[in-house]
Amino acid sequence: MSKKFKGRIEGPFVPLLIETLATAAWRATSHGARSLYVALKSRYSDNFKNNGKIFLSSRNAAIKLGSNRDSVLRWFRELEYYGFIVMTNPGALGVDGKGKAPHWRLTELGYMNDPPTKDFLLWNRVTFADRKKQNPGPESGATLAPKVGPILAAKVRPPPAQSGRESGAIRDLTPGRESGTISMLTISSAKTKAGKRDSADAASEEAA
Repeated sequence: MSKKFKGRIEGPFVPLLIETLATAAWRATSHGARSLYVALKSRYSDNFKNNGKIFLSSRNAAIKLGSNRDSVLRWFRELEYYGFIVMTNPGALGVDGKGKAPHWRLTELGYMNDPPTKDFLLWNRVTFADRKKQNPGPESGATLAPKVGPILAAKVRPPPAQSGRESGAIRDLTPGRESGTISMLTISSAKTKAGKRDSADAASEEAA
């Protein structure tokens, strides 16, 4: 081996930028997500400038990393959360019936004619594990049901049953009994008036 190539690494390798590895976002990333990032970076070609077209299916990534698809999918979301990758084309089912994996852009590298965006430098210091606690919403499973449930129930709940003298008074005011009471009063009044008229007539006859 000539001195010209002495000390140089032979064969393809995956370059990791020291600037990226020194960021707080990288230190907060899990080991699984870091391994997945290395696998994605290995798909990048400096000759073809294929950033934005990098793809790696969850199945192949699980085989490559010796893990399972659920973990791989979580690591994809983690890398996206911290800003190391950005999806440029979502996965879809091809015309031949075979699924196509999503395409990704590595933010530490330039894309087309644009410089690197390095989104990981804008990380808000909320870890991937604590994001649900800091930002409650649909993703965290929070719903409006616990808040509006008791209020709606209070509005539609029937009034409590009355008891004692109040309930008796209410029952006395029912249409049936009220009409019966009025009828009895009317009949009694009529009888009283008739009795008075009979007494007056009898007195007149005696006077005559």
